[in-house]
Amino acid sequence: MGNESTTRRSEIAELYTRFGPMVFGRCRYLLKNEEAARDATQEVFVKVMRSLDGFRQESSPATWMVKIATNHCLNLIASDKARWRERFRQYVSHQEEGGFLQGVDPVRARMVHQLLDKLDAETQAVAIHYYVDEMTQEEIGELLDRSLPTVRKRLEKFRRVAERELSHDQR
Repeated sequence: MGNESTTRRSEIAELYTRFGPMVFGRCRYLLKNEEAARDATQEVFVKVMRSLDGFRQESSPATWMVKIATNHCLNLIASDKARWRERFRQYVSHQEEGGFLQGVDPVRARMVHQLLDKLDAETQAVAIHYYVDEMTQEEIGELLDRSLPTVRKRLEKFRRVAERELSHDQR
């Protein structure tokens, strides 16, 4: 058993030495964050270690590990977006308890909620970051990993929907 364990560790160490930089590069590219990429690289190699016996060598080890890294990072990105949306919903729903609508007339607060409900999650995020957090368009683009034209389009969409909804309310 000890010899098998030593062989396994040696095999993983060799894979890490040989392919670690490549896996890290993929993680950094997808996550756009050096620290998150380091953590993800470690997690990818834990997955590699656990599934090494199942590797059928139908592809190269590099291709196999890049696939694991890509799927892992995409799952992280998806779960981060889901967590952000949930935090946003909690933030908005607790406006009476100190959220961004605290002290706002309840009718106006309800109107803001109705307006946000008419928008997709990304447009909501851009609008909140711009109008509530007072971030620049450049900061929003960096935070959400979107181009400046995309941020501008989302703000324009928000303005159009807001104007339409507000004109309906004044009739």
